[in-house]
Order: sequence, then structure tokens, then C-alpha cells
Amino acid sequence: MYKRFRGLYLQLFVLLALGLGACQTPQPATSTTAAKEDPIEFIILQLNDVYEIAPLEGGKFGGLARVATLKKQLLRENPNTIAVLSGDFLSPSFIGTLRMDDGDRIAGLQMVETLNAMGMDYVTFGNHEFDLSNVEVLKKRIDQSDFRFVCANAKLVENGMTKSFSQKGAAVPDYVIHEIRNAGGDLMKLAITGLVLPFAKQDYVEYLPVEETFRKVSAEMEEVADVSVALTHLAARDDIALAKAVPGFPLFMGGHEHVNMSFYIENTVITKADANAKTAYVHRGTYYPSTGQVSLRSSLITIDDKLAEDPATKVVVDKWLGAVDDIAQNMGFNPARELMVAEQTLICTEALIRSQPTNYGGLTTRAFEAVWPDADVYLLNSGSMRLDDNLEGTVTEYDVLRTYPFGGPIVKMELHGEEMGKLLKTGLFLNKGEGGYFQTLYVQPAGQTFTVKGETIDPGKTYSVVLPQFVAEGKEANLEFLADHKFETQKTFNTADGKTVNNDMRNIVIYFMDKIGRF
Repeated sequence: MYKRFRGLYLQLFVLLALGLGACQTPQPATSTTAAKEDPIEFIILQLNDVYEIAPLEGGKFGGLARVATLKKQLLRENPNTIAVLSGDFLSPSFIGTLRMDDGDRIAGLQMVETLNAMGMDYVTFGNHEFDLSNVEVLKKRIDQSDFRFVCANAKLVENGMTKSFSQKGAAVPDYVIHEIRNAGGDLMKLAITGLVLPFAKQDYVEYLPVEETFRKVSAEMEEVADVSVALTHLAARDDIALAKAVPGFPLFMGGHEHVNMSFYIENTVITKADANAKTAYVHRGTYYPSTGQVSLRSSLITIDDKLAEDPATKVVVDKWLGAVDDIAQNMGFNPARELMVAEQTLICTEALIRSQPTNYGGLTTRAFEAVWPDADVYLLNSGSMRLDDNLEGTVTEYDVLRTYPFGGPIVKMELHGEEMGKLLKTGLFLNKGEGGYFQTLYVQPAGQTFTVKGETIDPGKTYSVVLPQFVAEGKEANLEFLADHKFETQKTFNTADGKTVNNDMRNIVIYFMDKIGRF
């Protein structure tokens, strides 16, 4: 058995529940010695994939000030409470794309300051941390964080050398040791490592092989820790494979999928909460020093308006929301302006928008048609829609800005039928589940091909397609071949109802929502 448990065996008690009230008192270890000793209790509060600091869905769900309240409640229950975040928080968000008064992009500073106020303890990198193209900005955000970064397999490439990222003058470690004591002074050493999938391809980052690196770091942790856990920003299938390949960890706290899930593989529990702090996992652990046994109970907690907002954290949130309002207005937007009433819920959660047609995707392609009519096909890559939320009731300009934080123009290109078929197969089949999955207008699958406006694609015909310039330039996954084709663009559109609309998908959707009024 692994030395990191310093005992005969690992005993896991796992309760996957919807609230704190669902947790049960753990059964004592069967060992007589363990039953008599004073165990060491600890709590880990887990978040993952958090891009928004404020509540969502009309204020009902999420909000880091509410998470701060939950952490304070847990600290009152047990002072041995830590909060962790399993990657993806510096990017993407509309706030992060904006510039401050000094000209620098916000680029995640709002998240760092809010997580500092909330009392975050440990984080690992997610793939979106490496969205920041300027490594100096990333370094600055790491140094501005009061919480500690930990990651075993993402390394900094600088001056031809590969080394660890640094935080406040010290190397970001492969793992950290968090010491926890009980009232009697008994000590438990909790080792925490971090792993991230090799996704973002910035020149300044190198990814070490996940399994090989984890196996090596696991052996090192085994020598110095009593219990080891991992923050894993990996695809669920990779979490499962890793738990099978390197058994013995009681807990993988994962991210990346944006929807809550849990698995029990070998002796490892794998948990992922919903993105944007709509839910959080609370892991309660009990460790028996004499035997090395540990029991673990995990509960999924809904973060909603039943939780009060922590005042100190809310001050930071409100400061940033006020700043964003001023900046957006300087860009020509009016974040508070009401555009339309969504009588049906506009679906934009990432799990759905990247795998199936949604009404919000359909609304967007209709907006494209409204400003650039008479094309055969209208396409939108779902990765442009970063809301990961649903909208209902009154929809404001800020909701649109949150949906399309990067904006960007749309363009028109001509494709022969064969290439149109290739484009649609890639965007609707190969890219399913990814940001390159298409939301479409006038396209329907038809066996191994597609229909456009009700007619099967003709290989000898030329089709006009309106789509984001980002996609037309071949920058989306598996669509590099589009870069070989020319496209036409416009700076503004003069619409049929006499409006002039800037060629940016945010302006286009704002115009269309305002035009239709209800949906």
C-alpha cells in the first residue's frame, strides 16, 4: 500500500448530495486504536472554471461573495478548511478583455482580487490561464495572487530554458504540503498537486506528459505526505484513465467540463463542480494518525440566493462591476440598457452550445442574416459564446457583452459544394463538444451530407456563407483549410430599417435583439 496513507488500507465514505444537510457523520475506523484516538478532521472547498465574479441568471446562482460566505461557515465548523480552484479563472470573460486607465488589459485582475478577498488557498492552471498571450501579464497576475499556485506539468519556457513558473520570487511547485493538526497536536501532512491538459499552445509554455509526470510526483509525495490529493484540469476521460494508471489517491478535484459530475475509479473519487460557482464541492475528511486510514465524504453544494453575500468580498465585486460599466460606456455600449424580453430561456451553457443547436445560437445566426441578408448559409462557432449561462426575462447589453467577450467581425465567403460539405462535417460532427462546433441557419443533416435551404448540397454549386472572421481565417480547430479562401468584409452595415450597425458580433446581436423586442 502507498506510504502516503501510512496505514493498512484506505477507507472511503462518499456521499454525493445536493446540500450540507445530506452529509452524515463518518463511521469510525474498525481499528480499536483508531477508535480511541483523536482523529484529524479537515474540509476542502472545491471550485473550478470560474469566469464571473458576480451572480448569474438574474442574480439567482453563483457569485464569489456567496462562496466567501460558505467558506466562512465551513471555517466555523472546522478551522482546518481550505479552498481550492481546479483551473480556468483568469480568462475568458468580458471584463478580462477590457483595458484599465493605464492601458493594460484587465486580463484576470478582477478574478485575482476577488479570489484574494474570498480567501482562496490553492489553485492550479487551467488551459484558459494560457489564453493570456503576454507572459509578463500572466506573471504579474500570479504574483498579485495571495493564494498559491501549484502545477506539476505546465512549465515556463524562457530564453530557451524550461523551468517552473514563479510566484513572488519562489518557484511554482509540483506539489505543496498543507499541515493540519487536531486539538491534541497530532499532525497530518496533506499533499496537493496540480495537472493541466496540454491545450493552449503559447510559445512560453511547455507541457510535460501528464501520466509520466503524475507518476513521478506521486512517488515524491508518497515519501513526505500522509494523504495526497490532486487538482486536475483534465478531460473527464483523462481523469479516469489517470486514476486507473496511478491508483491510491483518494481524491481528484477536477475541472474543464463546466458541468458537475463525479466518478469512483479504483480508490479515487473524481469530482467536478459546475462552472462559474453555480455549485461547489465540499469534501470532509477524517484521518486517523495511528493507522493512516482516511474517510472522505463529498457533497455538491448549490451556490444560490439562499446564501448571503460576504460584505468584504462584495465590495471588491462591486468595485469591478462599476469599473466595467464605465469602460463599456466608453466603448460605445450601455450595459444597463434593456434590449428584449426572453420569453423562452436562451440556452447558452457550454455543455449544450458546443454539442447541439440552441435557440441562442439560432438567434445569433438570424442576427447575422438581418445585417447581411441573402447568403445561403450562416454559421457561428460556439466557442465565440462564452456566457456558460442561460438568459431569461429581461436581456441587457451587458448580457450580450458577457456572451461575446471577444466580439469580432463577420465576413462572407464563397465555397464550392464539396468544400461546403467539408466545412459542415467538420463543424457539426468532428468538432462536436468543442468550440469549433457550429450553430447554423439554413442547414440540416441529411444522411452523410447536408441540405441547404431544403436542397441537398450540390458539389458543382457555389454557396455563399456568412461566418465570423476568426473562423474564416482558419483559426478554429480543424478548420485551417479555410485560410486558403478569400472573404469579403464590411466595416458597417446599413440595415433595411435604416440603422447603421458596426461590424462586430456584439453590435449585431444587440441591434437584432432590440429590433425583435421579444423572443
